[in-house]
Amino acid sequence: MESARFGQTVIMLFLVVAVDFTGRLMSVLADGVMMRGIVTLRWSVMKRNSLNNA
Repeated sequence: MESARFGQTVIMLFLVVAVDFTGRLMSVLADGVMMRGIVTLRWSVMKRNSLNNA
């Protein structure tokens, strides 16, 4: 019985750390996607302006 509680405790602690790490990883990935979208949109506007000025 005692080893089952210990095993459950270890599993719960692992899940807490895994969820926290996954949340941070997903946050970084979402930030990267957002920045990529902004850079892509800005690049297309700058390219269009340079073609119109040429």
